[in-house]
Amino acid sequence: MNKTLGSTLIVTLLTLFAVPAAWANCITGGQKNGRSPIQALTRPGILGNRSQAAVDSPSASIVGMWTVTFLIGNGPDVYDVGLEQWHADGTEITLDVAVPPAAGNICLGVWERVGPGAFKLHHLGWNWDTSVTPAALAGLFVLDMTVALGPDGRAFLGKYVTDSYDTEGHVIPAFHGEGVVSGRRIEVH
Repeated sequence: MNKTLGSTLIVTLLTLFAVPAAWANCITGGQKNGRSPIQALTRPGILGNRSQAAVDSPSASIVGMWTVTFLIGNGPDVYDVGLEQWHADGTEITLDVAVPPAAGNICLGVWERVGPGAFKLHHLGWNWDTSVTPAALAGLFVLDMTVALGPDGRAFLGKYVTDSYDTEGHVIPAFHGEGVVSGRRIEVH
């Protein structure tokens, strides 16, 4: 590994290890008010009320917009929350709060149906070293998850696994994560 890349990787890792308290503060909504940033979206009326006639079957569609919550293991600690869109063409996009926009809080994915009401997602995003100007590419974030829609099609539940890779493709063990993921459909009301 060349000296510049090695120095960049060390700075990136030190930055990432020094920032978890700030990330946790963003993820959980901070200690100022004790609320999750997603709580505002779960007030009555915000997610809407939808006729369930079209989604009461096990083959219901995942297509739409969701609030998602990733727990560490089985919880209760939150790994991340976000807004996620699943598109009919088999693509997906997530805007999350785990990191600031400059560090790469938008990820893209592809998904497929793996059974009645069950879906698998493979999701990628870039990791950035924001301690340098301009920000430098630090590697790749990969999330894989499998979810099953609830009987009314307005929620899903499943499991996820994440890993981050440095710019040479080596996994960074300190950034491995896995646990339970849940989602609530956002609807027009």
